[in-house]
Amino acid sequence: MKRIIALVDCDSFFVTCEQVVEPTLKGKPVCVISNNEGCVISRSREAKAVGVKMGMPYFMAKKEYPNVVYIKAEHDRYDWFSKRVMNCLNEFSPDVEVYSIDEAFIDLTGTRKLFKKNYTEIAHMIRNYIKEKTDIDVSIGVSHSKTLAKLASDKAKYSGGVYTIGMIKLPNELKKTDIEEVWGVGRQIQKFCKRW
Repeated sequence: MKRIIALVDCDSFFVTCEQVVEPTLKGKPVCVISNNEGCVISRSREAKAVGVKMGMPYFMAKKEYPNVVYIKAEHDRYDWFSKRVMNCLNEFSPDVEVYSIDEAFIDLTGTRKLFKKNYTEIAHMIRNYIKEKTDIDVSIGVSHSKTLAKLASDKAKYSGGVYTIGMIKLPNELKKTDIEEVWGVGRQIQKFCKRW
């Protein structure tokens, strides 16, 4: 049986947590800045749309984008939300690997029989469950390895929240994927691959 791995990635996680706590911020350009007011560490879709860059120094962002709401990071809050999201994943599989505060791999192999759904439908079910329990939006990529699940999760952000790369779709997906987009491929490997 081929393994089925999903990567669950919380969307604009720090900002989303702040919007859950203060719903009036939803739909607005919002950035979370590092504790020492050093730089932007999370952006809402609206903030991205107006041009705020990740890592942008706070003093520059505030001057260039004065209509954006800037919030000082509250890491204890984000840890609390992260634990709630990860607890939701444990409802769907005993094999959950927390990768970072806002990402986790979940092994869905064999769960089709349990849930009587295909893997894409299971991913949608997980996404809806997390939203219902935490009000956090997530993107989920589904495939046969962690690397491919990561690639799929990046595509899921622009494809309705869930993206699946199966074996049939794989050759075409790889043809239209730049080597820089592949998780874990460093600069030296990029240079080597581009020689060919």
